[in-house]
Amino acid sequence: MFLKDSTGFPENYGYLNARLRAHFSDFLGREDYRRIASRSLEGIELFLLETRYGKSFRKSLVEQPLSTHRRIEMALSDTASDSLNHARQMAMGEPEDLMRVLLARADLHNGRLLLRYFFTGAVYEGNPVWHGYGSLPVPFFRQLWKSHSLSHAIDKCLSSEHPLSSALAAGCSHLRKGSTLPASERVFLSEVLSSLEEILNRHRNKNGNLVRELLGRSIDIWNMNIWSRVAADTIDREKAFGLFIEGGFSLPLERLRGSNNVSQLLGATVWESLIPKDSGSPLVMMPGKAGRLFWLWQISQRRKDPLGIEVSIAFIAHQLVEWQNLNALVVGVDMGLEVGSIMGKMVLPG
Repeated sequence: MFLKDSTGFPENYGYLNARLRAHFSDFLGREDYRRIASRSLEGIELFLLETRYGKSFRKSLVEQPLSTHRRIEMALSDTASDSLNHARQMAMGEPEDLMRVLLARADLHNGRLLLRYFFTGAVYEGNPVWHGYGSLPVPFFRQLWKSHSLSHAIDKCLSSEHPLSSALAAGCSHLRKGSTLPASERVFLSEVLSSLEEILNRHRNKNGNLVRELLGRSIDIWNMNIWSRVAADTIDREKAFGLFIEGGFSLPLERLRGSNNVSQLLGATVWESLIPKDSGSPLVMMPGKAGRLFWLWQISQRRKDPLGIEVSIAFIAHQLVEWQNLNALVVGVDMGLEVGSIMGKMVLPG
């Protein structure tokens, strides 16, 4: 169960972290990306067939006919999800609880995909690429994707006792009442964060606090996105105040509501490096740059404490960044972009 109490089980950070550290060498480096970016889609597929992604490629070749691009997408998704699920299965006690919180980003991603799908009302043949390493299984999201209506989807969510399913039902209910997509997403995100907080409350120590900081930084990025839209006059200021989420790590609500420029908002915070030197820089770029900085912060945790949750945070981030980088690379190659342009779209740890 999602809220099962693991506090009575012995923690196994030593074993878990030793296993995870052994896999950091599997990740691609800057020069690997550069070499792949100079190939065709078929060349990328041949390269990945000789790596840990090969098993998923061979499976897709046998199971169903797909385009090269789609085969690569599915292989990246399957391999990343298998890797992260395996990491969680090795955890016991406190790290098992905290891994469940860290991997809930899959449920957030999938839930937001569904909310956007229902909001647009678009007819989409097939399924999107689901993130398959969260608490809610992929078949659950596939069933919701096939729902005839929002009411049908809400009923399916409420038939499950899982708190994250209930959170998605709450977001869908707001959509059904005519709420905007951001407002409905905010309801979903807030409900998920409340469920995750219940787990973190059992681990009020250094490891639990670091995971709480990670969630707080992610809330900061959501709030930065809302604030930047206000500053760019693309959303009403009063409406935006209702979209902010409490619990940010570095940007409290008072600061968000009272800041008239980027320097006031980000000065003397962990996001200070995002303050543009050029006053004419578009504010819409700020959340994207914050996301990149957030990934690099997570990856930098790798060597902070060999017997803490830091190694798991770094491993999960490294795996998801590689997935994101390879997806960006494939799209760039498919569009015929130059290698330098493709590399500029990636998150590349130092």
